[in-house]
Amino acid sequence: MKHAGGPRRVRRLPLESVLGRTVRVRRRRLVAAALGAAFVFIAGTAGITSASALRGHAPNLLLNAPVSAATPAHPKPAAAQQAPAQSSQSNQPAWQQMPSQISDIVSQFLSDQGAAGIAVAVSTGGSSSSGGNARYVTTQGNAADGVAWSTDTRSAFRSITKSFVGTVVLQLVSEGKLNLDDPVSRYVPDVSSVQYNGSAVGDQITVREALEMRTGLPEFSGTQGFSDQLNTDYTAPFTDDQLLGFAFAQPLDFAPGSDYEYSNTNFVLLGKVIQAVTGNSWDQEVQSRLLTPLGLSSVAYSGASDPAPPVATPYEIDSDSNLESLAQVSPSLYGASGGLFGNIGDLLRWGTALGSGQFLPASLQQQRLSAISNPDADDPQSPEYDAYGLAAGELDGWWGHTGTGLGYESLTMYQPSTGMTVAILINTQLPNPNGPAILFKQLEGSLSSLS
Repeated sequence: MKHAGGPRRVRRLPLESVLGRTVRVRRRRLVAAALGAAFVFIAGTAGITSASALRGHAPNLLLNAPVSAATPAHPKPAAAQQAPAQSSQSNQPAWQQMPSQISDIVSQFLSDQGAAGIAVAVSTGGSSSSGGNARYVTTQGNAADGVAWSTDTRSAFRSITKSFVGTVVLQLVSEGKLNLDDPVSRYVPDVSSVQYNGSAVGDQITVREALEMRTGLPEFSGTQGFSDQLNTDYTAPFTDDQLLGFAFAQPLDFAPGSDYEYSNTNFVLLGKVIQAVTGNSWDQEVQSRLLTPLGLSSVAYSGASDPAPPVATPYEIDSDSNLESLAQVSPSLYGASGGLFGNIGDLLRWGTALGSGQFLPASLQQQRLSAISNPDADDPQSPEYDAYGLAAGELDGWWGHTGTGLGYESLTMYQPSTGMTVAILINTQLPNPNGPAILFKQLEGSLSSLS
């Protein structure tokens, strides 16, 4: 990564990497002492610069935690549900059986990765209000011990949440309630004090730069303050002001607008912008503007409370290739950067709405899908994208978003040329955090059989 002026950056692992392989609990039991030691260790080693760490392969820090016998990483999976029960939402077309050519690829991926369970859905094109002209799905493996995945299973969207938040911000732009080039400090004054090279430069950060991941704001989960809070009370919820405070106390990683770096802090900040402009919380605006119009009844942000059932249990794969269940952390730990949960059908419908620009004027959608940054070149730590625009990423000409962290992975991608949408939910944090993107690329060659 290029660094024009200023001190050399100390790389901080994003939330997806820092926490995803450290908050371990067998059968949902916290190992409090081990967790405390682990997060102190993380804070002291925030400058890990090995290639594996930067790509999300953080070391497993709790190998000595007192846990019960682990579940084998390759248990006999629950039978693939090729003819699932239909959703209660009457305006969705019936699920069709996923062709074996595609479901076999999913099965092989599940086996190779050792994940607990997975749901993959495809719509062939058409209106997002109906989920597409035809919908295909396969659910395989377990949502929890002895419980098979189904189309009703809710799983964490993680960073796909950013695409909802970004859409609301762009709607506010289209309504003339804010401008992309407004300084964020106009809405969140506390950002003004953030420094770079010893000078306060927070007033220079714009709404556009936050959407593009070009603010230089450090990852809040890589800070000592965040670690200390978890050590004090792991189960306590976080507030947006706390998360932002952790990041604002650190210098910027680069001058605003001069570089790209994926950071969850940007979208917690944008959540506060939404609140300042509308008087409502970011999730209330997402609900009224996006979820209710689309009928996405499974999608919700529960804040400080546990997500409503049926929710897939989060897992990780330890260094011995065993599945280990994780604590269900408070969604408030992610907030607007990744706190939404939902089922595979609703994720599929959102992917179509996101990629097609259903909720935005054409001019803003065109800006959104313009290639702004090259994540692989600019930030090796970034999730797998060929380009990143305004809260949306591109892979092989498809646009959407991915998510990963704390036992869950996700993806939804839309192909503008065909109107086809793909959605993936996995309830396991894989050794390679780009697992959904890897599976997506494996599926690409077979998707034409559905059109």
